[in-house]
Amino acid sequence: MRLLKEIQNLMGNYHLKSGVYHYYRNEYAQAVDFLRKALKDDGLSASDLRNVRYYLTLSLLESAQRLHAKGEHDEAVEQLRRAAEVSPTYPDIPFRLGQSLEELHRRDAAAAEYRKAIACNPRYLEAHVALAFCLLRQDRRAEALDAFRQALAVKQERTVLPFERATGLLEAGETERATEQFQEALLALPEVAHECLKKALDWLKAEEHDRALGELDRALERNPRYPDLHNFRGVVLCELDRIDEAIEAFRLSATQSPGYLVPRLNSAFALVRLGEYRKAETELESILEIEPGEPAATAKLEELRSGRLPERRRPATRGSTR
Repeated sequence: MRLLKEIQNLMGNYHLKSGVYHYYRNEYAQAVDFLRKALKDDGLSASDLRNVRYYLTLSLLESAQRLHAKGEHDEAVEQLRRAAEVSPTYPDIPFRLGQSLEELHRRDAAAAEYRKAIACNPRYLEAHVALAFCLLRQDRRAEALDAFRQALAVKQERTVLPFERATGLLEAGETERATEQFQEALLALPEVAHECLKKALDWLKAEEHDRALGELDRALERNPRYPDLHNFRGVVLCELDRIDEAIEAFRLSATQSPGYLVPRLNSAFALVRLGEYRKAETELESILEIEPGEPAATAKLEELRSGRLPERRRPATRGSTR
């Protein structure tokens, strides 16, 4: 999940801030260098440590993607292995590593990576399908058939469970919640949503915010319950100075991912932009109850309590909230 720019500037570690700066300039080698230095700092707050691992993982993943596009597959595999060391429970890493290894015709190793992805996320349909086809290419037909059956079970679960929940909600008269569940059961296309998100992030890096918003809206049509999408949408709306809409997007993200502080932190800083200082203070206080000493929340709360209030910004009101 991405933080607003003003929050990134309040990160407590110099090497972390430098790494984030180079990451957003697509300077991945420099980003990795700074972020590895930050990782060696024993004094990192829990929040900064989480951000170091997040941005280091992204830097290595995008570096691997760039190497892959250049045909440097062995180097891409090495970057992915480094990313796996930083974030061993992130299922997309072994999934991408499996794809790269298959291109190198190292199918035994690829199958092992797909299994790691499934171990991290047993409902990772794409990994189940990739494993099944990988085994089939090796003529391991019995294993492949078992993998295809597991993939089918996951696909059915993705459809049947939300459909049954939707049916119950509809019978109880909760039409709005039922609609969301029917969308998840019958319209959700995670692979399309991921592709839209990738395009949106590319546009966001290029500061083409209207185009980024369009891709995020397309992604949310397919996966309305994906909290990262709502958070990124809030970030883009802030860049477009549509602050009221951004706060609503952050709220949706926080509701769908109560264990993550990023959308709540973004919401607090968006409230400051809007001039809603009392609401911002309340949100920052609640964040610090969960994670005492969070650098950005601490710094902004001290600023608000000191009376050094930032200039109130008038939000744009174009468009409508999702």
